[in-house]
Amino acid sequence: MRGAGRQEAFVTVSFCLLITVMGALMLCLLEYARFYGLKEDAGEWTNLALESLFAGYQPVLLEEYGMFFLDGGFGTGTLNLARAEEEAQAMLHQSLSAKKTDAGINLYRMQAEETELVSCLLAADEDGKVFAMQAAKTMKSVIGQRAAKKILEQITEVESKTQQTDKPGEAIKEAQEALDQMKAQQEAANVGKTPDGKPQDKEAAPPAEGGQKNPLEVIKAIKKDGILALVWPKGKTVSEKTVNADHCMMKRARYQGNMKLKETPGWYERILTQEFIKPLAKNAVSPNADGALSYGTEYIICGRESDKENMKGTVKRLLAIREGMNFIYLLGDRQKSEEAQMLAMTLTGVAGLGGSPAVLAIAEAGILAAWAYVESICDVKALLSGGKIPLLKNGACWQTQLSNLAGVLETDYKGEAEGLPYERYLDALLYMKTLKETAYRSMDLMEWHLNRIDGYSQCRMDAMAAGAQLSVRYGADTLFLGIFGKKGMDGYEFCKQAEYIYGQ
Repeated sequence: MRGAGRQEAFVTVSFCLLITVMGALMLCLLEYARFYGLKEDAGEWTNLALESLFAGYQPVLLEEYGMFFLDGGFGTGTLNLARAEEEAQAMLHQSLSAKKTDAGINLYRMQAEETELVSCLLAADEDGKVFAMQAAKTMKSVIGQRAAKKILEQITEVESKTQQTDKPGEAIKEAQEALDQMKAQQEAANVGKTPDGKPQDKEAAPPAEGGQKNPLEVIKAIKKDGILALVWPKGKTVSEKTVNADHCMMKRARYQGNMKLKETPGWYERILTQEFIKPLAKNAVSPNADGALSYGTEYIICGRESDKENMKGTVKRLLAIREGMNFIYLLGDRQKSEEAQMLAMTLTGVAGLGGSPAVLAIAEAGILAAWAYVESICDVKALLSGGKIPLLKNGACWQTQLSNLAGVLETDYKGEAEGLPYERYLDALLYMKTLKETAYRSMDLMEWHLNRIDGYSQCRMDAMAAGAQLSVRYGADTLFLGIFGKKGMDGYEFCKQAEYIYGQ
């Protein structure tokens, strides 16, 4: 009987030890599962905190421009990453606070001990490429690659034909210099001396037949009225709006992020950027009545402080394009070239040097270039009236007569049924700018508009964030291993990073 009692006691002790070991093992397994649960939660909470931070996007930029940016200055105009970190920390604290519920308690108790924005991506970074990519993302659902390709082809056609053109402005200058030189030679030849040493005027050269005016002199007279007076449609007034561009994006010291852009804008994104900003910036044909400048697209092209100066610069560029195209046409039109040649012979005949082929060629080229310039005045005036002008004109739509170039100011030409409108010519001028100029000046227009709204007077576009990387260090105590004491198991520490970029 005593042996049986001892055997039963032995079984009881062994079973107790087994239960203890099994219990410890189960606690270890539970803590192991909790460890990995905490680790996964740390990653998820980090992502959630960063996404929650960027959910506070700038409302005006979204409502009026469809662009997502976080105001890193929080309305102050000064980039404040420390406040962004505090915002993320507060979100984490609220999310991680353990709360008892009817269903039980939170066993995943964890604290965010340190929060840091290790990098950020700002709108002005990489010479405006960040802004361009955000603008392109906004437009990709509106304009596909096929439509963008068509716009690019029109731009390329304008650029290629412009590059093929001999510079008509130089032809005008050379012709004027040649005629001035001939006039000086004639005056010198008409002055002689009598045998007694006294000067005697020689017989002057006979006047030119027909009395037709020198086109080069006509151009001088026309330009005296100012470039806008030549092309501005009747009944319209030029905007007098001005801005202070001393601290525009191109001139001021800009905030710079330290996060790299993963995508590089190509031709498609470049076209999308232009198509994004044009309807928002508006132009001389369709002015922006509520904008800081009415002719925003012309500002992007020229970068001047007033609508008037931007229009002067844009008109000058348009005249150069149209003059070149018209010069190409005149060179290929035999009848008009012969008409210019006859006038050149008349003008050089007045100077007494009609027999010089070189002078005749220079004078003829100058006359054709002057004629092309006067025709371009009609073209640009029609474009600003909302009409269309073919890139290369023909005789049917040619407007001016060599015999009456001064009459160009009286014409009321409205353009053609087929051709390129003003906006398409602006496309070519925009594409000639660098992406940096296009992006920064677009941001200028947006910033000036933003600053005119109550509560956003200090906002800066270069403080707008498109993305960031957040690093969080978490701490958690052990829960199921308390039987081992804290000396051997102080708890866990997790370091997690998350990245967020609007649109990705």
